Amino acid sequence: MRVAAWIEHEDQILVSTFPDGSISLVGGRLKFSETTLEGIQREVLEETGEYFNSPVLFAIVENFLSDPVVGRKFNEFLYISKGDIQIKASYLDDAPEAQVISWMTKCEIKLLKPAVLHDLALRST
Repeated sequence: MRVAAWIEHEDQILVSTFPDGSISLVGGRLKFSETTLEGIQREVLEETGEYFNSPVLFAIVENFLSDPVVGRKFNEFLYISKGDIQIKASYLDDAPEAQVISWMTKCEIKLLKPAVLHDLALRST
């Protein structure tokens, strides 16, 4: 199970860009016994240095993935919460993957994974 934050500001959305070029919403995997609310609040704080205010469940996305390294297929559930953080031009990032947290215009959202996020962007306006 994964959690992600849908954070908007002036027709932009906050995203994570990874060294391999992939782009996703801020978030990550839940820790054992962590609720989705606890998990998204922890992930936003870890990745931005800011508190995630007033989170509410926005969407649940089911992904069907395969891991070529271990050769297995699996289902993943992504819980997306909408909320706010203090707006800044750039954010702290202590993530070991050296991801970059930045603002992306909503018209570019087709670059995000999974592709269903584009539909959510249309729904959120």
